[in-house]
Amino acid sequence: MTTILAFSPTLFEPDNLIRTSLFFIGSVALVAGAKYLRELLAARRGFKLSSLIADRDNTPVAVEMASFVLAMVIGLLGSLVVQGTEWYEQALDLVGTGLLVLLVLLANDQVTSRLILRGIDCNRAVADDHNLAVAIVRGASNIASAFVIKAALGHPSVLWERVIWLAIGQAVLVLMSLGYQLLTPYDDLAEVRRKNIAAALPMAGILLAVGLVVGSALAGQGEGWGADLASLGIDIGISAVLVFVLRWAGDKLLLPGSTFHEEIARDQNPGAGFIEACTYVAGALAVTYFLN
Repeated sequence: MTTILAFSPTLFEPDNLIRTSLFFIGSVALVAGAKYLRELLAARRGFKLSSLIADRDNTPVAVEMASFVLAMVIGLLGSLVVQGTEWYEQALDLVGTGLLVLLVLLANDQVTSRLILRGIDCNRAVADDHNLAVAIVRGASNIASAFVIKAALGHPSVLWERVIWLAIGQAVLVLMSLGYQLLTPYDDLAEVRRKNIAAALPMAGILLAVGLVVGSALAGQGEGWGADLASLGIDIGISAVLVFVLRWAGDKLLLPGSTFHEEIARDQNPGAGFIEACTYVAGALAVTYFLN
């Protein structure tokens, strides 16, 4: 089993340089194709994404599009494992990985809309109502999902095991996001529905933080199902505790004289939402650093 694009002293030899260039071009073509397919699917629902961005200056649509492309790149290059030895076998590995990543990201769009942002018509909220809060949450969900894809599919195990770990990681993303919504004293979905960016940013921060933690935990799997699940559970458990601790610490240390609740729900202060989001991501980086 070999991987593509790893640097080596022979990288600039003619054969390797040509192969690497072709895989780079192929990767760009796959990402462009994924973007085009997503636009076709949106057009079938009555939304012309490129027109909305260029002609109507729809920033939320642009945010979603950019996050999807970024997630596609992270997922594709992070999970690309090449097993074939002939060029056509390696090309099939590249295309197969790209299609799998695309399918997971498209499915993640649906999961985010139906479970995390349940009750909100996300497509119309973004395209027709210019709801940037919805776009921020969905964009962060795509990038978080890419972290999980990268770790699960890039692991050197048989495909069915990687798919199972991918499903587990995606489920953890949803559960942790729902748990965060139970934690907040205000109605997250109601705030996002009324375009409160301050409320969307912490939801995005939680998704990115969980994606980082789950991705790090899945990348270290390989000691057996029991041990791997226990390791994932420990990392997620510590992260869940950190959510409570960091929210309290943020209120006391970063917002003296006020609270996240007041600044986000009452004042719709994006700065406060950004601070809260960053505390979660910082906590996730600490977990991944010290526990792995």
